[in-house]
Amino acid sequence: MAAALAQPHSGGEDHISELPEALLSDILSRLGTAEAARTVVLSTRFRDAWLGTPLRLDDLELPAPARGKVPSIEPWTARADAITLALASHPGPVPLFRLSRTTFRGRVSAAEDWFRELAARGAREVSLRCSPEWCHEARADPLLGSPTLEVLALGKCRLTDAGASAAAAARLTELTLSETSLSEAGLQSALSGCPALRTLMLKHVHGIQRIRVCSCRSLVFLGVWHYKQLEEITVEDAPCLERLLGNIRLNAAITIAGAPKLTALGYVVASIPMSFLGETAPAGVNKGIRAPILSVKVLAINVKFSKEDMEKAISVLKFFPFLETLHVQSSDTSYEVAADENDAIVSDYYQQCSPIRCLTRHLKIVRLECEHNNRSMLEFACFLLARAHVLQFMKIQSRMSTNQQNLLKQSHMASLDVEVVFENIKGRESFTLEAVTALSDPFDGDTNILGY
Repeated sequence: MAAALAQPHSGGEDHISELPEALLSDILSRLGTAEAARTVVLSTRFRDAWLGTPLRLDDLELPAPARGKVPSIEPWTARADAITLALASHPGPVPLFRLSRTTFRGRVSAAEDWFRELAARGAREVSLRCSPEWCHEARADPLLGSPTLEVLALGKCRLTDAGASAAAAARLTELTLSETSLSEAGLQSALSGCPALRTLMLKHVHGIQRIRVCSCRSLVFLGVWHYKQLEEITVEDAPCLERLLGNIRLNAAITIAGAPKLTALGYVVASIPMSFLGETAPAGVNKGIRAPILSVKVLAINVKFSKEDMEKAISVLKFFPFLETLHVQSSDTSYEVAADENDAIVSDYYQQCSPIRCLTRHLKIVRLECEHNNRSMLEFACFLLARAHVLQFMKIQSRMSTNQQNLLKQSHMASLDVEVVFENIKGRESFTLEAVTALSDPFDGDTNILGY
């Protein structure tokens, strides 16, 4: 061994060529897109192994387009052209295709070609994480027919009824549609063609006024955001569904049935028409929560802290008789009610409220959040303290003086064990699915669920 180490090595000797091709392919598969492309120039063996190595294409790992070298090519098309070239130069499978800074502007037809290639080349994840409008209505039908696809996130693309009806993504577990154009019938077809779906996130999908999620028996997480004109949210036969998050507005008719594991719901946006209790709506009313949801243990509500909205929030609580944790966030960023700091905090207009089951038997944790010192919020806190018999912890995040805090602590409390904590308002982090799924209570962290 010592003699071998003592012998000088020739600078031109190619030890890489002696490695097994399977090992070379494994090395390349662990590198980023740009690093792997640079590595193939080291050896002809690496070049051969590159062609047989699955391509993991992430545009964050691609070098920025050179400016000024080709004046006729705009910088936004240069990056798309680089992706086209990468796919054309590599004939192997493409398990990962992730775009964060590539626009389809001027290259929509090329993007549609990518989707066809990805569906045919064994893609497992296709994530368009760039701004939704950068997708420029590219048609993404072929991806729904991919039998290998597991994760799909689309921006402002198009899914036709014909493409959705041909959906056959048997392994797809996560689907995110953000500003995608899709009809209600197309959504139903797409869901039917994805039997393994566990996560569905719909963010301002164009062409839908009614969201119906029926017979999605593997679905665990449902997200619905930014539907001001939504008429209906219906969830039926979803035995594995655990969380329904987003901004769920009470101007839609909300029906949840056959979801016995649904434990976390919110944000319910209450600053709109009243909900109603019972299967039959009063004359002229067809909005709100249709019936009590017995499984929910964690609820988040978004309101304006005013007398009218607080009454709506109290009405909402009646639909969740087994609620244990309540989060209430103010939607008002500029409204502030001035009051004498030495005034007693009362909630007279809640005195006639009939008993609410979750308050008398189950509610243990409350978190109230309001950027401003709002007297209605304090009165609502008093109401909860006076009615919640088993309450253990209340956190108030707002701008409150020491006198106001002391007055609140001196108010009547139905629970002798409750602890009241005051904190300043905190900033929120951008929404990620990983952040909310990591928490047993998805509203307990600093993730901006409502504003996603």
